[in-house]
Amino acid sequence: MRAIAAAFCILILSSTEGSSQAGGPPRFRDYPMSNIYRGKVKAPSFGNLDKYEGTDVRCYGGKPSAYSAEPVNFAGHFVISACSCGTGCHYLFMWDAISGKVYLHFPLGPINVGLYGVGVIDPPIEYKGEQYKVDSSLLIVEGCVEGTCDCATRYYNWDGKRLKLLLRQTTRMPPECQK
Repeated sequence: MRAIAAAFCILILSSTEGSSQAGGPPRFRDYPMSNIYRGKVKAPSFGNLDKYEGTDVRCYGGKPSAYSAEPVNFAGHFVISACSCGTGCHYLFMWDAISGKVYLHFPLGPINVGLYGVGVIDPPIEYKGEQYKVDSSLLIVEGCVEGTCDCATRYYNWDGKRLKLLLRQTTRMPPECQK
């Protein structure tokens, strides 16, 4: 009888563990980070600014003290920030608050959050953009890849070296993409 009860308990525990993967999109609590860095944030090491042009120079050419004032906001010891590439468009970059190492190449590149369909649909479509938390390695990005109709909510997990796509869910499509 004890063997049956133990097997039942294991079955119950295994069916609830990771239930969001089977029963819905990933959640922040599915990807917890227990060690949160609380020290002084090191400014990002962008290197020689001569290698950048346009918007990048404006985004990466700030004063180190301004970057050091940013709070750790992702995966325990990283800072995610956004740089504008136009109305409703931005791209993300991230740096390690401990070392200053910079991660510029996010998998999806520039993302557009709208407004789409102004004067055509009411209300116009506006996407959420990115969501992240200091105590989770999950990054959620909702929007359209710039210049495309690739509109989706994407769920990524930071594995310590890169962002790994966990799930892509197609979302509402702008009117110009429904033709």
